[in-house]
Amino acid sequence: MLATSRSADAARAAVSAAAAFGVTGVEPAILADGANVIVHLAPSPLVAKVAASTTAVRPDVDAWLGRELDLACFLTAAGAPVMKPSAEVPAEVHRADGLPMSFWTYLSPSDAGPPDEATIGSMLRDLHAVLRTYPAPLPPLAPLADIPAFLDRRQTSPASQTLVSAADALVLAETFSRLTGELAAASVNTPVQALHGDAGAGNLMATGGQWVWHDFEDTCSGPVAWDLAATTASPRFERARILAAYSDGVDVGDGADQAGDAQLRACEQLRRLHLTIWYALYAGRLQDCRQRAAELLASWRTA
Repeated sequence: MLATSRSADAARAAVSAAAAFGVTGVEPAILADGANVIVHLAPSPLVAKVAASTTAVRPDVDAWLGRELDLACFLTAAGAPVMKPSAEVPAEVHRADGLPMSFWTYLSPSDAGPPDEATIGSMLRDLHAVLRTYPAPLPPLAPLADIPAFLDRRQTSPASQTLVSAADALVLAETFSRLTGELAAASVNTPVQALHGDAGAGNLMATGGQWVWHDFEDTCSGPVAWDLAATTASPRFERARILAAYSDGVDVGDGADQAGDAQLRACEQLRRLHLTIWYALYAGRLQDCRQRAAELLASWRTA
């Protein structure tokens, strides 16, 4: 992957932070660059997750990374199939060169391709069963706060005005208000629990003959529909097949439970809105994200 200025800075910071714990002689390899920069410190089994775009809308990014580590430690102890925090350094948020980061155990990806609907639904069902026993309090639907934070930032930061016009921002704000109202109305008396927070197919990884969950930074509390919507909202998957594989009391919208269907559909639209603001953020520093960002913004103008 071609390094950007931000990803190169992140790689240097990761090397510096790891060296403080005796991990030296490594060659940083950038695995991903988006909300965070993911750096493998080869040949060690250490992967650094360094905050990048997240800091634009999450001034308390350390708290998000800390919740992720705590939840991952809990899930690891429970035997759930998840990427484990690194055993090489303490499972806490570290800083180097002013950049917050966490460290994880490197897993070699297989060439299995993306998970299918049956895998997504059943894996999420099993994950939710374990998460119901997580004892620590989590903020309700925490990722939704990114949307007003982005819109507020747009008003004060010229760099964020590249793609989002004043008219776009008004549409996004009005849509956010409408959808959160619809979700609240549809969620009365709905059970809430600990969630993955960003349970999309991209956060299921095939490795060592099994699928494992990773990237729990958006963990929060809420209805299971929020996690389901991460994939049911995608045109790449068949919604009904995911819900059938999950099959844990989730209504698929056959008319038997109109409130349940309204909740899932509100979550799906909020997921798409969340994706829109994140691509707008990515586009500010990642050239190859600009076309997708523009397409997502345009979709709300005609919604």
